[in-house]
Amino acid sequence: MRDEFDVHPVQSDVNELLSEEQFMFDTTISDVFNHFRIKSLLKACNIIKRTGHSVNQIIFDLFLIPFLAMSNVFLFVRSQYEQATSEKNRYYRFLENAKFNWRLFILNLSHKINQEINQQAETIKFFVLDDTIIQVTGKLIECVSYVYDHVSGKAVLGFQKLVLGIFNGAHFLPISHRICSGSKTPNAKSNARKYKKIPKSERIAPDSAGAVEREQLDQTKLKKAISMLKEALKKGFDAQIVLFDSWFCFNRFIMDVTKLGLHVICQLKNMPRTNRYLYKGNSYSLKELFAYYAKSKLRMVKKYQFKRAVLVVSVADSEIKMKIVFVQNQASQDWHAFASTNTTISAQKILEYYSQRWSIEVFFKNCKQYLNFGKEQMSNLDSIIACNSLVFIRYMILTYLAHQRKASFYERFSALRKSQTTITFGMRLLKFFLNKLQFIVQQVCNLIENKELEKALKLLKALPYFFKNSLEIVPDFK
Repeated sequence: MRDEFDVHPVQSDVNELLSEEQFMFDTTISDVFNHFRIKSLLKACNIIKRTGHSVNQIIFDLFLIPFLAMSNVFLFVRSQYEQATSEKNRYYRFLENAKFNWRLFILNLSHKINQEINQQAETIKFFVLDDTIIQVTGKLIECVSYVYDHVSGKAVLGFQKLVLGIFNGAHFLPISHRICSGSKTPNAKSNARKYKKIPKSERIAPDSAGAVEREQLDQTKLKKAISMLKEALKKGFDAQIVLFDSWFCFNRFIMDVTKLGLHVICQLKNMPRTNRYLYKGNSYSLKELFAYYAKSKLRMVKKYQFKRAVLVVSVADSEIKMKIVFVQNQASQDWHAFASTNTTISAQKILEYYSQRWSIEVFFKNCKQYLNFGKEQMSNLDSIIACNSLVFIRYMILTYLAHQRKASFYERFSALRKSQTTITFGMRLLKFFLNKLQFIVQQVCNLIENKELEKALKLLKALPYFFKNSLEIVPDFK
């Protein structure tokens, strides 16, 4: 009976990788880096360094952070370089560089992985568009604003992350991402030195990737979405249908998407002022269409136990026709409407294709839960973009590995995470004992140099008790 009530996490490419015994996980990732020539891709996007450690090595280190049971870069550098301050700054300077074009890098890497995953696949591919909210706690973070969260029903401090991905029925890959900032920003002041400097937007080159990103912050979410679709098509992604939820269902946006040669399948909502539909020569809102025509045409679909009605309408002020599928549950008066600009496909296919939009929700869930999406507390926009890009790199590479092994990897990911947590804790515990041992040995050497042999011998005899009880006690020999 227990299995009946067990809750199983959502399955996806990202949370199902590591089910096998992987003692050489870092070697596997290194092989993938070499296979896709990550170093060349980075150089093509101006992600380069003149001296010091290579960019490829730094990204490789940052890639592995979630698998070391650490939630952010700060914990990683603190654990790795406790006594070398100069080493810590290497990662922070790298993430803050405004010249690095992370958007182009994600686009190029996604295209290469997509080509390999879909090399022999002949399935229908979908562009999937959606956004998610990342909350932050610092009011002094660059470009942070109050955005409305539909889940909690209130405005929260943070960012909206707009993401475009491609889904082939089995694997989801992120293609591009944008940060959307609201108009209401917090009024906050600080006496901290770093906030009294000249704003970074005034110190970076106007043609750098960071400057371009800051210029585009004021663009609307819909305009950014169209720009992302154009970039994806120009790069060579071959999806023909765009999926999105009811937030994006403005008639003007649908028209802009169809001008790109793409079809739209989306959920509709009643917006009588902005969205009008022509049916039998008259103009109607979505609610009026349901009340006047669709309600009387509802018929039961026995296989799925809901009622369904179909209307083919024209979008006002355009030549676009849409097939609208109205759905109503048998035990409820609530209804929903789903539309497709391709009127030749069946109502069942429209609902089936729209369900593929859920792939991006799984993507968000797994990025937040496993890959540290939104957990980096950075104060400038360039670092935020870099950290987001690292999350997407992790997701894409894990998806590629899942495809190569032709297996899901939720249990494997969970097993590896537990294993890495144990290993990381063990390494920290070992480091703790080694530091204390080094301190005691130094004390013994000092005592011997001062010819206090009895005290040195007494201190050495205390060592077993120290390791047995794990106590930070050094006897007082004064």
